[in-house]
Formats: sequence, structure tokens, C-alpha cells
Amino acid sequence: MNRPDLKKLHASIRSLYELEDRLLAIFKEQAGQQQRIRELAMHVRMAGTKDALAGISVDELASSKAAIPLEALKKAGYENLEHLRMANDWELKAIDGIGEKKIQAIRQIVSEFSRHLAERETIRLSMEDIAAGKAPEEMKLIYAIAVYRQCELIRNDASSAAGELSESARFIREKKLIRNRLQWFFSGQAARERTVNTAILLLSFYESPLFERVTRFISLYQEALSMDEADAVSDFQKNAAAYYVILEKLGSTHVQQELLYDSVPEQLAAQIDALALDLSGFHGDLRAYQEFGAKYVLNQKRVLLGDEMGLGKTIQAIALMAHLRAEDPGAHFLVVCPASVLINWCREILKFSEIRPALLHGAGLEHSLMQWQLEGGAAVTNYESMGKIVDCIDNRMRLALLVIDEAHYIKNPDAQRSKRIRRLEDESERILLMTGTPLENHVEEMCSLIDLLRPDMSGQIRSMANYSQLPQFRETLSPVYLRRTRQQVLKELPPIEEEREWCQMTAQDHAGYLAALQTRNFNVIRRVSFLQDKLTDSSKALRLTELCSQAVSEGRKAVVFSFFRETIDRIAQLLGSSCAGVITGETKVEKRQHLIDMFSEAEEGCVLVCQVQAGGTGLNIQAASIVIFAEPQIKPSLEKQALSRVYRMGQVRNVLVYHLLCPGTVDDLVVQKLEEKQAEFDAYADESAMAAAAENLIDSDWIKEFIESETRKYLPMVITPQG
Repeated sequence: MNRPDLKKLHASIRSLYELEDRLLAIFKEQAGQQQRIRELAMHVRMAGTKDALAGISVDELASSKAAIPLEALKKAGYENLEHLRMANDWELKAIDGIGEKKIQAIRQIVSEFSRHLAERETIRLSMEDIAAGKAPEEMKLIYAIAVYRQCELIRNDASSAAGELSESARFIREKKLIRNRLQWFFSGQAARERTVNTAILLLSFYESPLFERVTRFISLYQEALSMDEADAVSDFQKNAAAYYVILEKLGSTHVQQELLYDSVPEQLAAQIDALALDLSGFHGDLRAYQEFGAKYVLNQKRVLLGDEMGLGKTIQAIALMAHLRAEDPGAHFLVVCPASVLINWCREILKFSEIRPALLHGAGLEHSLMQWQLEGGAAVTNYESMGKIVDCIDNRMRLALLVIDEAHYIKNPDAQRSKRIRRLEDESERILLMTGTPLENHVEEMCSLIDLLRPDMSGQIRSMANYSQLPQFRETLSPVYLRRTRQQVLKELPPIEEEREWCQMTAQDHAGYLAALQTRNFNVIRRVSFLQDKLTDSSKALRLTELCSQAVSEGRKAVVFSFFRETIDRIAQLLGSSCAGVITGETKVEKRQHLIDMFSEAEEGCVLVCQVQAGGTGLNIQAASIVIFAEPQIKPSLEKQALSRVYRMGQVRNVLVYHLLCPGTVDDLVVQKLEEKQAEFDAYADESAMAAAAENLIDSDWIKEFIESETRKYLPMVITPQG
């Protein structure tokens, strides 16, 4: 038997052990990276306590056993704890009666106050401050999380390889190998065979796919550790929601438990919280309130999830599907949604889970339906297609979960779409109705939906209709209705600033407005300043181009909304190459998401132009941070929904909203009408009450009165009296 090169053999073994150590270090360093994030997060939170410390008088030091001379501190100009925090030791020593021990006591008290306040502080990572270099601690935190995120991806991918490598190393460690030529000479046949076989095994290992995988993971890990700051910022801008999930999971940001479930009674909340979600087949990151939402549906089985738009109702539904699929790999799920979000639902299911979506729509409906019935998974269809599907499910299939997106579509129990959904009531183990529309002020509509879920509760809820704004009403609803708002649970959202841009009409604007008045067509009149032949003569168009230029100079992206298709087309033409795409009601469902993806990847300064009816449904446009409305909307919910597509979870920049208006026109009067409605509904606790109750803002009588008034005001100037 030929003797192998024993020196090379043992060098190869040492290399194997070193390789194992380097790979395992990827996992061992996880705890250190997490602790680094916690420490940096605390620094950020401590920095955020300055204003709070400034509001605490030095009189709070009176309880200290160190007998700190408060009057001397005040005389020296130290009025509050922030003054003391900023003071140097030598400055404090210059005050009569303060020495080393008293300085130590002051530092300890201020530190305790700071830490207590910091624990309640919400971390808000501002892109504006970071870009301006004003937030070095926030930048360090973003960098640490970016590195950690990348390392976590590598750890997830490398876990199986680490197991295989450790098994190989363990196998070799257990072998009693010949170490040198002298030992070879005195060893028996078995020892020689064992050594030769190990040499062959090692040779094959270094030529194996496992070796390639291990070295690639180690290389990727080193690259992650040396990530550029610019790459970290870019990752944060694209995945901000994931950063806040990490901060929550590491206990580095304050989560008020009561805001996760609002009015859910404590006993029920504790019961829901105690549930364990199996997310082994879920590939996303859940915020604390989202995890509670998924558990809520799991526990209550038939519920109405009314989270405000932008809070991730879709991802909560998918997390629940992943849990149910872990229990039953062949489970059937059915999602019914508006046609505009069919593709988005399929994409999200693919992105966040191992569940195979089946699109039941269009030419391939029958084939997809048959495949879904055989294999399970999540079928996604729209309300209109339910007529072709319901007979195949009713009394024929069992659904683990039925999801109804935009559930207010079935608020009318007599509508055909509502009847089709109700036919699946007995076939569905769990039913999840989802809507971002606040229903507290439309109790009858809410009860219509609850009749499907819990018919035993609707009578009691109807009897409390007059108390819909009271906490008792929400608590009564708690077994079946859960609603959280952005203001409650997304404390980290950057500020939103709204401005009315009053654009003085040009001569051409004025002439176009007079011509529109003569048509007596309200919707033509509403297009004020976008009616003339050349938009270079439009005051609104001029201001719009200025705002879009501002987006370029500030490194932002903008989205422009209008109700009118012709206005949309003309704005897109005006913007030219800076227009990244146009979305209207006629844009095909699959193309809408493609345009959003292109807009997200495009350079800063680009503009997306959307018809407000289309842009307000099912789209996530966080890439934009400037929003421009070409005219005020007579349905306030349209404006609110459109804005919610931008100002939602994942937004990292302060959002600037501009309303283009022309004084002395229909714009003036619509804004005035909105203000009147706002004042009328200020008494409501839920700010959404105003939007809900003002849906019929402009009725036919108001329009008629307005046209008559405008005609009397303007047309005598252009109409020659007959005589």
C-alpha cells in the first residue's frame, strides 16, 4: 500500500479545521452584532432625550443623599438636567459646594433619568439628517443593521453547509491517523488503510461542491463586514421596514403593547399573545403589531382586520397562511380581491412564503383552478371571476382560510358579489375580511360584514350605533374587529408636510376657465389651468415643473395625481424624459406593478404620474417623497388613499404634499367646502370620521348653485346683451 504524503495530509486536516472555525465564527459573531445594534440604538435614543431632560428642573436633585447645593447650581445658570448633562466636570467644580463626589452623584442621577426616558423614546431614522451629516449616531446604527441583515442572510444560507462541514470534521477527528513515516512503518494494515482513505476523502472534499459553498459563504461574509456606508444607506432606503423589525426584535425600540391591539380586553389579548406562530415557511419580517394581527385571526378564526392603509394587512394574511400550511401542507387558501391588485397578491405570496399562488383570472382560469384543487396553495381571484369559481368550491372543497381584500366591496348583502362570497361561509374554516376603510361611523355597513363572520354579534352592535365613538363600542367589537392606525404603531414614520400652492391664473388660464363655465359641465370646470392648448401658459403646470425641479435638486422622487385622464396625459407630455411612467384606470393590472418597480429603481428626480382612482388602490409607492395633486378631490377618501400609497410603512423621508390650486375658481370653493366639513366633524374622535362622512361632499344641488354663482361672477364680462 502506497504511503500518502503525511505532511500534506495533516496540513490539509489543519486547513479543514481552520475552515470550520471560520465558518462557525459567522454564527458565533451573531450575538456580538446584535449587542452592537442594541448599544448604538441606546445611544440614538439617549440623544433623543435632550428635550425631555431640558424640561426637568434641577429641583429633582433635591432627593439625592449627596446634598447637592441646588441654589448654587441655579445661580450658575444650570436650570434643568440637560444643562447638567452638557456641563464639563471642571465647570461644575467651579461652583461653590460641588466637589468630586457631588459631581459623581449628579452624573448618576442625570444618567438614570436619561436611561429611563430613552427606554420610552421612539427611534426615527431620518434620511434628511443622515444625508446632511447631522446624524452620525443614526448612521452608525443604520450601518450596523445593514451589515447584520446581510450577515443574517448568509447565516440562513450557510446553516446546512455548516452542519455538513462540522460532520466531516468530526468524522476526521475521530479517526486515529498515522502522523509520520516512522509511525507508518510500525503501524498495521488497518491503520494504514484508515489513513489512506482519509487522505482520499480529504482530496475529494477540497474538490467538492461543499468546499466551494463554504469558501463562498466565508468570502461573502467578509464582504458584508466591509460594506460601504453608501450601500448601507441604499439598503435602508429600500428596506426601511425590515430595519425597524430588527430593532423591535432586539428590544431596541419601545413597543407599547396596548397599541398593538388597542381595545382588545386584556384577558383576550394575553390569550392571543400566548399563541406561537410557525413561521418556518414565511420569508418576511413581522412587526410586533403584525404578529399580533396574524395571531388574532388564528385565535378568533373569523374576523374583520381594519388596519389603516400602509400597515401591511397583506403580509399578516400571508404569515397566517404560512402557519396554516406548516400544519397542513395541502391546505387550500382563497384570496378574493379587486382586479387591480391580483398580480400584487400573487407576487407577495411568492415573495414572503413557500406557498404556490394560483391566479384564477382570464384565459387560464379553468386550468389554474383545477391545479389548485389538486395541489393546494393560495388561489387569487377577483370579485368578477367569483361567478365562475364559486360552484366549484361550494359543497365541494374545504378552505383553510378565505381572505376578502377590500371587504367593503361586499357591504351590500343583496349585491351578487356579496351573495357569492357568503356561499363559501360553511366551506371556510377561517374567514379574514380586510379593509382600510374605517367602519365605526358606518355601523350598518359594519354589521353587514359582521353578519358573515359572527351573526350572533350584529344585533348587539346595531343597538350601540349611537355610541360608535366610545371605547365601550370598540371593546364590544374586539372579538371580531381589529383596527390600528399609522399614528398608533408607526411612530418612526418621518413627518408629513402639506402645502396649498395657490397659483395665480394666467390670461390663458382665465380664458380657458371662462370657456369651461359656458359648458356648464362641472368636471370640465374642475380642470382649471389644464384646459389651454399649451401648458407653458398654465400657472399650475409652471408650478408643477418647479416642484419637480425641486425633487431633482433634493434627490427625491415625485408622484403626481389627477382625477382626469386628459390632465394625466398632458402632464406626462410636459415632463418628457423625467416621467418614469403613467398609471391610469386603463393600465393593465400586471403592468402597474412593473411601472412601480421601474420607478423604484429609476434615478432620483423622476416622476410617476397617476390617475388618482388607480393610484389609490393596491400600489406601494414609498420611493416617492413628493406628492402633487393637480386639483382638489371632491371625494376626500380618494386623496387620502392615494397619499397612503406613499406615506406608509417603509417610508424613510419626510413627505412633502402639494395641492395645486387657483384662487377665485372652483378650487377655492371645493377647499372651502372641505374646511366646512372638517369643522363639522371635529367632534369625532377618529379623524377618519370626517373623510368617511364627507364622501358626498359635492351633491347635485351644490354643483348647480356653484355654476350659477360662477356664471354670474364671470360670464357678464364675455356675454354681449341681446337687444
